[in-house]
Amino acid sequence: MSSYKILLEDRAYKQLEKLSEDVRNRVIEALHTLRDEGFSTRLDIKKLRGYRNQYRLRMGKYRILFELRPERTIVIFAVLPRKVAY
Repeated sequence: MSSYKILLEDRAYKQLEKLSEDVRNRVIEALHTLRDEGFSTRLDIKKLRGYRNQYRLRMGKYRILFELRPERTIVIFAVLPRKVAY
């Protein structure tokens, strides 16, 4: 099984930088799992309704919103608290 390539949009990178160190480390750990294992059962991933290739990864009170692109590429476009993610 080949791994995914993870890209962070500038906006998502800035949101990630604003998180507390503890939360940021957990998000990065989840992204490593996503990169290495893909849609693993260890991650809480759901497809976003109304979008073609967009998904959310639930991490406690935070949501990582991403898009699946060709060539096994995942583009992270938001890392937000649940209240503002949708």
